[in-house]
Amino acid sequence: MPRKQIITLFTLLLSSLLVACSTGTATESTAGTAAATQPAAAAEAVTDTATGDAEEEEVARPAGWTEETHSNDVDPNYAVVFPQDKVNEITITIAPDDWAAMQADLTDILGEPGTGQGMGPGGDFNPPEGMAPPEGMELPTLDGTPPAEMQPPEGFEPPAGGGPGGGGPGGAGGPIDMVSETPMWVPATITFEGNTWTNVGIRYKGNSSLTSAWNSGSLKLPLKFDFDEFEDDNPAIDNQRFFGFKALSLANGFSDDTYLREGLTYDLMQEAGLVAGETAFYNITLDYGEGPVNLGIYTVVEVVDDTVIANAFDDDSGNIYEGDGAGVSLAEGTFEQIAESFEKENNEDEADWSDIEALYTALHATTRTTDPAQWRAGLEAVFDVDTFLNWLAVSAVVQNWDTYGSMAHNFYLYNDPATGQLVWLPWDHNMTLGVGGGGRGDMGGQGEPGGQGEAGGQGEPGGQGGMGRSVSLDRADVGEEWPLIRFLLDDPVYNEKYLAYVAQASESFDATALTARIEALAGMLRPFIVAAGEETQFDTAVSQLINGVTERDTTVADFVGE
Repeated sequence: MPRKQIITLFTLLLSSLLVACSTGTATESTAGTAAATQPAAAAEAVTDTATGDAEEEEVARPAGWTEETHSNDVDPNYAVVFPQDKVNEITITIAPDDWAAMQADLTDILGEPGTGQGMGPGGDFNPPEGMAPPEGMELPTLDGTPPAEMQPPEGFEPPAGGGPGGGGPGGAGGPIDMVSETPMWVPATITFEGNTWTNVGIRYKGNSSLTSAWNSGSLKLPLKFDFDEFEDDNPAIDNQRFFGFKALSLANGFSDDTYLREGLTYDLMQEAGLVAGETAFYNITLDYGEGPVNLGIYTVVEVVDDTVIANAFDDDSGNIYEGDGAGVSLAEGTFEQIAESFEKENNEDEADWSDIEALYTALHATTRTTDPAQWRAGLEAVFDVDTFLNWLAVSAVVQNWDTYGSMAHNFYLYNDPATGQLVWLPWDHNMTLGVGGGGRGDMGGQGEPGGQGEAGGQGEPGGQGGMGRSVSLDRADVGEEWPLIRFLLDDPVYNEKYLAYVAQASESFDATALTARIEALAGMLRPFIVAAGEETQFDTAVSQLINGVTERDTTVADFVGE
């Protein structure tokens, strides 16, 4: 083979070899690069998955959090939170610094604890230092009755239309608002049946019940829980609930040594077909850094703007108002006080009280005297009259004086979107069944129009539940300063309905059945009462309550039979 051909052939073979080697290297390099990138891709996938899980979980919940006990994704568990056959026991733990802040805040509002300033445990008004009356001068009683030297001349009648808010509690005076602002919230830990809820909002609540306990130096003050009050500061408890409940109200048994009136009255309201919250007994232990303290029995009450309305109405988006202030009477001349007296519990951003204003307008329409049928139609277009008359009848039977008709507070209104009507909802029933603040009239007295009945005891806060303020069954003693009562009962159609509701309430208010219920509940509470050292006053108060219920049953039956 010629040399030139050999060189050419060698060159081709060498080129082929170089190409092959180059291709192999490239393949290896590509494979190596691919192999090198696989771990990175795998790592990226794990990160994405982790990120995805984090987004789904959103936030790590506190230890022990379960859907049933802590989540808002379940229906409220009434059987657990409001049992009717047992006393629940919970412990409240508050950090020392938060406890100190809580006490300092209430001191700013009410003055030093244990000083007797304001409305003391005995039901007397003790003015702050430097504001005492001249020596020998008597102060009015809690129900606004003036002392002997200030009594009006015989035959004198006060001018009509004074309206609530013009004086002390009782009569047309309306309530004394002894708590000028809402006490502060602080975080607490709640433990119940082995479960723990952290960063629960807790604050003091109430008016006379709070002031009386504070002035006496007691630690047993009325409380309110809000289980997600501090969720903005603690995302881990976002939408935290207590077996489906966001909020709970804790009544301390002010004025009722039996602790039974609140629950018994709510039960009677429910039996009458009214929308009313559930209640249950809780024994409370408090630890604020100095060891556990047994506060004893509280009545836990379902909160209206939490679950009561949502449970009773198909649509809970309507306006919820708490009545508290002179304007809640809706008496002539109170139109401008509506916004400050009906506190919005929802829809706060909408500065609109037009539904309450429409009720005021319908109530005071001139057709009340010129065309009653038209007046009733206009009123019923904006107000659930039947529910109000039903509530009024039950309230009269149980002597619920600490509310509309005597005091300008302790009720709610709900604007039901299904009907466009404002619906009356009851609230706060410790001042029933003969308990009163310096009131007159015994447990069984009918309270004839203009009459005081037999002189009763002081009915002082913390007292034994004997005689107190009487509530007339015909309500003839209620004046036009409470027009929802006076105007409606002056109408023959509505008066007839009211009397029918009284008869209905009389059937539920059966002394034999109520006595059995009282004795059963008293037996359930007694071990806790003994542990708190309250058995002497408890036993006496229960006996007096039973006697009073028997007397009232007779009085109501006589009224219905007339």
